[in-house]
Amino acid sequence: MPSDTAPPLTAPRSDSATDSRSRLPHHPVKARFTLPAHEALVGCLRGAARTVLTRWRLSAEEQDAALLVVGELAANAAVHGRSEMSLHLVLAHGTLGIIVGDHGDLVPSRRRPADDDPDEHGRGLDIVHTLSTGVDVHCGDHGTWILARLAVTVAHREAD
Repeated sequence: MPSDTAPPLTAPRSDSATDSRSRLPHHPVKARFTLPAHEALVGCLRGAARTVLTRWRLSAEEQDAALLVVGELAANAAVHGRSEMSLHLVLAHGTLGIIVGDHGDLVPSRRRPADDDPDEHGRGLDIVHTLSTGVDVHCGDHGTWILARLAVTVAHREAD
């Protein structure tokens, strides 16, 4: 049975052991951020993700893909979600997990204006599916969580 809440995650750790062959951490490294669900703050989540992914030494191509996924999912959470949005990043075993959720109090519907260009909206989840090796959506009374998994091959442990 899916949970209504994402697993608790902590700030990035610098003590992860690495396998010298794969240069990926044996144990997951994690980061978590929560902000009010406002479109103006989507860039803040992307910036926080960029800082973490740089620290985790993902390649520029992997970072670009991950940041696009973060931006699309955070924008959806800000527009369609509840009062807060959270970003959880988990790097383990050649996979970057990106979990974006909306939670908190219910808010009145925040619909886009009728004159908004439909060509500019509505493709976010298609982009997420294209860039990801898997996408899971969990909806419940306490919000919606979307987990996107991206394969990563050029990740290193954090610099000491």
